[in-house]
Amino acid sequence: MRLWKCRLSLIDVKGTAAKYAENPRWIKDMGACHIEWLEFSPERHVCQFETELPPVERLRRVSRRWSRLTLLLDFEDETNRIKGLAKAKAGEVEHCEINY
Repeated sequence: MRLWKCRLSLIDVKGTAAKYAENPRWIKDMGACHIEWLEFSPERHVCQFETELPPVERLRRVSRRWSRLTLLLDFEDETNRIKGLAKAKAGEVEHCEINY
């Protein structure tokens, strides 16, 4: 089975990050499992998780729903040696991937 290891930062200056972090819907939308929260601050929450599917398109869908948040995603598929970084806001995603 192919697993993507992900680290997601939720950034918002108005406190939306905490509401998002508490909402279980994003977990289903991202296909996230093995979630571990690493940081809880008023304007930023950070977690790491794994998913079976490539995470960029799912990140786009989640960011449409939570349009006030900026979502930063660091992701990696160690089996196929792919590393990526994505930024999403209001359904718009910028991302890059490299093979190593």
